[in-house]
Amino acid sequence: MTEVLLLDVADKIGTITLNRPATRNALNAELIAALDAAVKRMAADDDVKVVVLTGAPAAGQSGGFCSGGDVKGARGSGMELGVPPDALDGDLARHDTHAAMLLHLMPKPSIAMVGGPAVGAGCSLAAACDLRFASDDAVFAASFSPNGLSGDYGGSFFWTRIGGTGLARRLYLMNEKLTAAQALELGMVHEVVPAAQLRPRVMEVAARLVRTPREVLARSKDNLNQAEDEVARRRFLFANEAHNQIESGRARAARAPRPP
Repeated sequence: MTEVLLLDVADKIGTITLNRPATRNALNAELIAALDAAVKRMAADDDVKVVVLTGAPAAGQSGGFCSGGDVKGARGSGMELGVPPDALDGDLARHDTHAAMLLHLMPKPSIAMVGGPAVGAGCSLAAACDLRFASDDAVFAASFSPNGLSGDYGGSFFWTRIGGTGLARRLYLMNEKLTAAQALELGMVHEVVPAAQLRPRVMEVAARLVRTPREVLARSKDNLNQAEDEVARRRFLFANEAHNQIESGRARAARAPRPP
């Protein structure tokens, strides 16, 4: 069976690649668990100074990222986001320790290398990273409410901090799909490059960060996180978002037709 997640460490750069290309790297239970474990491992690995998050490309595509929760794969099976509805408590309620929070809080710079759709939880994961680089054919969308959900993985927190409440409300209420060019104009990404140049450009930036002393990176990131908001407020917002997503998932499951 193909591994759902790939890890690589080279030259102090740790790369996490979501590897379900047939689903555009949609998050199912297996991938969620693997991603959480991978981010924890990268955070603790002294051989890693910078973490890059990306996704394997779908057939015929040059890059990828994450299309969100595996709603299509779960539909009709009594499952939500690849896990039983009752298990949403066990996953999303771990808002303090799941991948998005860890990418945000770890004392190492994290870079989202977005070479395809960053949708739903994928959009949130991109926002969780310190830096975001996108290919010119990347797409960003929250896309929670069309699936009867309200949002997860800290996206409502991150996008409000990144682009302000106007951007966050546009993403979550209007459900627009934003092109890479629009994302750049809105300040959602730091740079947009042609697809073939995305990986070389990200690795160039990561290599530059690696040359910075480890303690300087950690202290700089701590300063930036503290400047954003108080830790207690951030944790409250994550907990509240997780609660609303859990309740939305339960309501969606209750509305779904039961198999005969």
